Amino acid sequence: MSEKRQFFRIQQDVIFNFCAVSNDDVVHSRAEQHFEHSDTLCLFSEFQQINGQQAHLMALIKEENPLIADYLGGLNRKMDLVCQQVLSDQSSVHDIDSGRIDISQGGLAFSSDDSIGVENWLALKLIFLPSYTGVITYGQVTRNALQEDGTYLIGVRFHNLDDEQSKLIAKQVFKTQIIERQQTYAFQH
Repeated sequence: MSEKRQFFRIQQDVIFNFCAVSNDDVVHSRAEQHFEHSDTLCLFSEFQQINGQQAHLMALIKEENPLIADYLGGLNRKMDLVCQQVLSDQSSVHDIDSGRIDISQGGLAFSSDDSIGVENWLALKLIFLPSYTGVITYGQVTRNALQEDGTYLIGVRFHNLDDEQSKLIAKQVFKTQIIERQQTYAFQH
């Protein structure tokens, strides 16, 4: 991962929630335990990971029998839609739809009505829209700045993301960059 990529930030639509945790929590417990219904998000993420791992098999099936590949693709899409609906229902009740956050592979920034001390630990739950893919992890506050509107800009550095979480965030950053470039191109022409 290049340093340039590490620090490139984008604006991203997410369903976002966080809670303050202790250093002991970070060392001895999983971030998922701090959020209701995190098991659903983890299951959906695992489904998507399996789909990614089996993409080459789906390509082989499509070469041999396109109808079976279409059918299997339809089954995957149905499962995705059910998971997305469950996540949407659970998130609308339990999470904060913060609209847009500033995110990179190294961390994120968001506005908060409350001040959060630098070096404090947070459990973070991010569900990227519209795909409803998610990451639950810990992060440490690196910035707390009062903004003109009276809210605080909170900067957080991710802590010990696993490979799958890093890939998911990188994929979201890349997708958003492509969409932003397409919109800019369309606007200019």
